[in-house]
Amino acid sequence: MANVNLTYRDVVDAFQSACDAHLQIASFDQGTIDYLDASSQDRLFPYIYLRPLSAVVNERVKTYNFELYSLDIPKVSAGNNIDVVTNTETYIYDLMAWFNFGPASRQQYYEVVLNNAAPVNEAFQDRMFGWVANVNITTPFNLNYCNYPE
Repeated sequence: MANVNLTYRDVVDAFQSACDAHLQIASFDQGTIDYLDASSQDRLFPYIYLRPLSAVVNERVKTYNFELYSLDIPKVSAGNNIDVVTNTETYIYDLMAWFNFGPASRQQYYEVVLNNAAPVNEAFQDRMFGWVANVNITTPFNLNYCNYPE
């Protein structure tokens, strides 16, 4: 990556790449919680959704905070959702491994930290099961007037 400030677009593109590379994850999207609820009907599952919560600049560091949803729909014939909940949790850990132990250029540029994860059961129109994780992405940040477009 270039020596520039990490943008929201960079984060979204990285998550899209990680999900595209994963053999089980079928689709990825990002946005607000109402968009997750409205768009979930038209997705392929398992589904990863990135919800931005905040961006904080402190000195020369920027920290993005996200909710990362890993969701799937249980098979009708299965009778229980244990496999769905287990698999969707694993997808979160897989994504953390992709970010933290994947290509070296990314590891040099920003840090992705999983703070916690909680199960999501019967959320979003009683269709999906899975997990929501709180994730921080921390990167160097150059707040510099020389970059001001005039």
